[in-house]
Amino acid sequence: MWLVTAFAALVLFLLIYSATTFTFIENRNRPRGEFVRAGGVDLHYLKMGPRHPVGAPIVLIHGASGNLGDMAESLMPRLAERFTVYAFDRPGHGWSGRPDRPDITDPAAQAALLHEAMTVLGVTRPVLLGHSWGGAVATAYALSFPDALSGLLVLAGATHVWEGKTAWYHTLVRKRFIGHLFLNTLMPLGGQLLAAAGVTGNFAPNTPPPDYARRIGLSLLFRPANFRANSADSSNLRSYLKTQSLRYEEIKVPTIIITGNRDKTVWAKLHSYALHEQIAGSEMIKLVGVGHMPHYVRPDLVEEALSRLALGMAVQAGTHIVEPVASSDED
Repeated sequence: MWLVTAFAALVLFLLIYSATTFTFIENRNRPRGEFVRAGGVDLHYLKMGPRHPVGAPIVLIHGASGNLGDMAESLMPRLAERFTVYAFDRPGHGWSGRPDRPDITDPAAQAALLHEAMTVLGVTRPVLLGHSWGGAVATAYALSFPDALSGLLVLAGATHVWEGKTAWYHTLVRKRFIGHLFLNTLMPLGGQLLAAAGVTGNFAPNTPPPDYARRIGLSLLFRPANFRANSADSSNLRSYLKTQSLRYEEIKVPTIIITGNRDKTVWAKLHSYALHEQIAGSEMIKLVGVGHMPHYVRPDLVEEALSRLALGMAVQAGTHIVEPVASSDED
């Protein structure tokens, strides 16, 4: 009997600890921007730019296990010196709501929701960047709304089917009772413990910037609804890419693909190289020695590519290899 009592007490303690942690996380990471109603939910977005912008607006879409803070801490300030720039929390991530519909894990459904939000905001013919999981959304957008874009930049994008098993916790999260218990008792503590290793692995072989997780508000991921949405997106992506990847030849919008040849999160050969082969006239920039986060390691090159697209300059079709920047230190 005492074991049952002890277990119940432990669960109660973890529930209280988790609820307190969730409150702390949200108070520490308040919304950076505004909200727009689309698809029956409120989507969180951030807008930056000068009083007199040039070129087309630029829209940035983050990847899995993240939020718009990843873009706000990297590309947005650089781009906003000349262009109007938007970043969105994808549905169910960061501070964005998530429609209660089974197909919202489809990149095309998320693209449609973002298109509706941009229409409401009056964002016309933007250049669209999608990083990682966001690359699937960006390519789906180009397929669904080809006349609504000025340019497409796929940054270390997940675009094709890959082999391998999904993480064990994705299966656990889908179970009604056990999943709920896991998300509301163990996730806050376990997530915080694993966050540092996750960041290191995502940047490898490059070094993350100091205090990256705090700066982007990574801990928002560990709230139950956010983690469940991220888990569902990650678990179902391959099934959608089976059919989506067969259509990339239809993409006619000016396209630039940027990838690091040391990316171990989204393999360059399987995704970026294949996408480049399918999109006629596309430009691929291969960064030697760079992993999954080119917008932090070589933001100058990503900014330059986006600027060319936003200004209507022709893409430089073909593959362009960029070697690491030589050290300025003298022996």
